[in-house]
Amino acid sequence: MATADRYLAEGEELVYVTRQHWTTVLAEFFALIIVIAVAAGLLWMLPKGEDWTPWVTYVIILVAVIAAIVFWLVPTLKWWSTLYILTSRRLMYRYGLLSKNGRDMPLTRVNDVTFSISLWERVMRYGNLSVQSASEQEGMELRKVPRAEWLQGEIYRQVEEAIRRSSPPGASGEAGPSGPSAPHEP
Repeated sequence: MATADRYLAEGEELVYVTRQHWTTVLAEFFALIIVIAVAAGLLWMLPKGEDWTPWVTYVIILVAVIAAIVFWLVPTLKWWSTLYILTSRRLMYRYGLLSKNGRDMPLTRVNDVTFSISLWERVMRYGNLSVQSASEQEGMELRKVPRAEWLQGEIYRQVEEAIRRSSPPGASGEAGPSGPSAPHEP
């Protein structure tokens, strides 16, 4: 996703990018349908041939457009601008429509990743992730994440890879450049 590429640091690889599940904006879609239906019904009930009919038509259309912007467009743009990004080094949460906000968590600091998925969420294939870090800040909550269980496993894989890359040779029981060390004799 080209949108997420701008958040990458040098040498960092993009692993996974997602938005909240599409059901997040389902209520807004129904609100748009209701706004259109109510406006169409009011326009259909207006009497024809009255002097005030054109003005009332404009008012109904204006109110419908404002309601569509408030109840559908703004929430949909908020949904569109919310990103969950997993890279080879960090877990990022970016959100905000006019002012941008973000939170990053280095993968080497991740202690625990838990998910919760209700029955409905299992059917729709999304859930919530709670990521706890070793820092004193509170954890990161990712809500309505598509394929939450898979993402939990992928975060753990990336955490292990990041720790492996950051540890010096021989620190995890591997042989260093000179090979295994000889046992010391007493």
